[in-house]
This record gives sequence, structure tokens and C-alpha cells, in this order.
Amino acid sequence: MNRKIKFRAWDKKKKEWAFGYKEYGGFSMFGELHVMGYLEIEKLNDYEIMQYTGLKDKNGKEIYEGDIFNCIYDFDGCKHKLEVAYSEKYARFYLKSHGECLQKGVVKDMWDMERKEILGNIYENPNLLKT
Repeated sequence: MNRKIKFRAWDKKKKEWAFGYKEYGGFSMFGELHVMGYLEIEKLNDYEIMQYTGLKDKNGKEIYEGDIFNCIYDFDGCKHKLEVAYSEKYARFYLKSHGECLQKGVVKDMWDMERKEILGNIYENPNLLKT
């Protein structure tokens, strides 16, 4: 299996996506952060960099850290949102809950995501996380 490692970056100053990354020997680097073959580390603080999970939503859209979904278990009237996040402790992506869910012991694993739709992300649509 050939897993594609991809990233996207949110420009914190301009409040927009920094697209236009380039391939360098199999690795992707964002053009404006990469000068003469060297990554400008000091510029990294101007960006939030998010990794692609390797999964797609029901519309075929790639799922990245920071993407927002409705509650997976919405049969009981749950209205909370789930954010795609990365756990350093467990070295995996998971769904971080925002709001209160009536379900106890709900697994926040990222399975069956191809049946769900991305609502937005934490940078362009932070209002989605307000309860």
C-alpha cells in the first residue's frame, strides 16, 4: 500500500490557505516557506500546518486535521460537532468532541468517514464549534 503524505497550511496573518506546495524528492513543501532548497523555520510560526488523514468524506473531499463534522451518533438529538485532531499520546487521528453528547463511551475513532460530510474547518468556520 502506498500512503500519500500530504499537508495544508493556514496563513495566520493573511487568514487564508497557503496553497502551491511543491514536490522535493518525494516530500511536499509549501513554496513560500521553501527558499533555495531550505525550509525557512522562522516562517513556520506564521502558519498552522495540518496533515491529510488519508481518508475522504462522502463527497470525495480529503479529510485534514481541523476539519469539522456533525456528531456521528445523531439519533438521540446530539448537536455537538467533531473536529479532526491528532493525538500525540496515541499517535493517531481521532474526532475531538465540541459540545455535550448524551452518548456515554462513544468511540471517537475515524471509521466510516466516507458516509459523513465535512461541514468546514476550524480556521474558516470557527463559528461551527460554538454550542
